[in-house]
Amino acid sequence: MGSNNFHSASAILERKYFDVEPINKRIKVYQLPEEMDEQYLEELKTVAKKVACDKIIFYTRSNTEEESRVQRFGSHFEGEIKGFLNGEDAKIYSFYVDPIRNQADPDNVISRVKQLTLNKPTGKVNLEEGYTMIWAKEEHAEDMATLYRSVFDKYPTPIDDPNYIIEMMKSDVCFSLIYSEDELVSACSADIFTDFNAAEFTDCATLPSQRGKGLLSYQYPFLEKRMKELGIGTMFSYTRATSMGMNIVAAQQGFTYGGCMVQNSMIGTGIEDMNIWYKQL
Repeated sequence: MGSNNFHSASAILERKYFDVEPINKRIKVYQLPEEMDEQYLEELKTVAKKVACDKIIFYTRSNTEEESRVQRFGSHFEGEIKGFLNGEDAKIYSFYVDPIRNQADPDNVISRVKQLTLNKPTGKVNLEEGYTMIWAKEEHAEDMATLYRSVFDKYPTPIDDPNYIIEMMKSDVCFSLIYSEDELVSACSADIFTDFNAAEFTDCATLPSQRGKGLLSYQYPFLEKRMKELGIGTMFSYTRATSMGMNIVAAQQGFTYGGCMVQNSMIGTGIEDMNIWYKQL
């Protein structure tokens, strides 16, 4: 395409429901326009190449014309989140601008997780003596950045920056924290998608020395209770496909497995597969 066509195509990224994520080398499309056609999708592919993104993710309503168009575009079905779109189910498709991106990790633990007999949450809210669970405030941002920096070599967002964390707090993200005495040992968040009445359970991190104590299992009900109070209808999570711990936590907390997003997020060793989990509240 010529430069004029590129400028025309790039205008689509200014629409309300697009996320361009250079770190993850992907574009997320949460709502396609009613006038969407093959030319529109081709322009989107051109834009993806211009901004160095080689995966385009579409969240479509089930059994609709937009789902059919995305399928005809050559996209691959990766999973679903029931109730994600204001109570309507979302089907997730990905178009791989670079076919190499469509190579799933054979070490996905989901088959092993499904074989386990997992105990459901007990609902207990009392931590061990010396541990305290609180809602994060701006004054905790430095501690949080230090925790995330120590746990993750790579992450999809600059969460090791306290200023970025403060901005998240101001943008509909609720963080729960667990301190052991004066040391922050665990954190996670609920990132609210206000336009869709859904929230993502994410940014989970626990110091290696504190793992095995079920700290995230205390925090999730804490976050879920807050989301219910806010009227959120669906919670979902993308967990590292090779992490037994996080996938077990999701299953124990009553989430349903929704599929696998291939080479989806920059975390841990690089761009990794992420398993989809969802729960309707």
